[in-house]
Amino acid sequence: MNLAPSDLQNELAAAARQWLARELPVARSRDLAAGHGELPDAGTWTRCAELGWLGLGLPDACGGLGLGAAEEVMVFRELGRGLAPGPFLASVLGARAAATAGRADIAAAIADGSRRVALSLSGRVLDGRAGDLLLTLDENGAVLDEIVEDAPLASVDPLTRVSSLVRATPLLRVEDALLLSRGHVLAAAQLLGIIEAVRDMSVAYAGSRTQFGRPIGSFQAVKHRCADMAVSAYAVVGQVGQAALYVDARRPAAAFQAAAAYVVAARGAVRSATDNIQNHGGIGFSWEHDAHLYLKRATVLAAAFGPLRQAHRPLMAPSRHEFE
Repeated sequence: MNLAPSDLQNELAAAARQWLARELPVARSRDLAAGHGELPDAGTWTRCAELGWLGLGLPDACGGLGLGAAEEVMVFRELGRGLAPGPFLASVLGARAAATAGRADIAAAIADGSRRVALSLSGRVLDGRAGDLLLTLDENGAVLDEIVEDAPLASVDPLTRVSSLVRATPLLRVEDALLLSRGHVLAAAQLLGIIEAVRDMSVAYAGSRTQFGRPIGSFQAVKHRCADMAVSAYAVVGQVGQAALYVDARRPAAAFQAAAAYVVAARGAVRSATDNIQNHGGIGFSWEHDAHLYLKRATVLAAAFGPLRQAHRPLMAPSRHEFE
């Protein structure tokens, strides 16, 4: 199994990173965190759809590009790195649920950005105020509903809006356990992007900040934390890449591999984001620095599917299929 990204995948990731840095930089996300406006606005969301990000894995008949989970992972990795706000995870999963249920019209409307989706996982609703559809996802499949009323709730991550929703009659139901597995993989990809971002932040700061006449990166405590971040990113890259291939091929071990990717990424991202704050010292604890935004996003993604121990369930009953 070759986990190395192809030239197309590398180009897709590079283009996504450049576009996000230009159109949705962390500075704009900081404005949202401070309560100034909504991101992404309608125009920005439409441009994301025009880039094909919401329909990468959908067939052409549903307005998609016909690519696979590996390509979705490359984009979601950059969304995590750039702290991009918006219902990306919900929209990609909602469009796939609609396509699986034979509702090409709904899938295409989500893929072109004209309809937005909020995501309900274990009773939590992410990006509720950004959506007009609600995707409820569990290990048995998914239900897609119209949202008829919403009320905002407090959120740990100010860039991820949480809401209490009232839903209407379901638009569709689909029984596909691998929808949850795909959600695990894409969330893990975002968490991987966070690990890589805070690793790079820490390394850059440790190389430029001096103390006692030496860069702080020369001190064992700091260099070991940076090394741990690098090791964590390396481990998650391999596991997420493998899980994406397993999910696309619908292999018997897909749920196992996807859950493993999510657990490793969630633990690694929260720890790395915490260590990044520590490496930055006093400035890392300030509101003006970006470090806390990465920790908050990592915390929300790590709890999005319920207590992390729930994601361990597929890992607790291994069979001969798990390593095939």
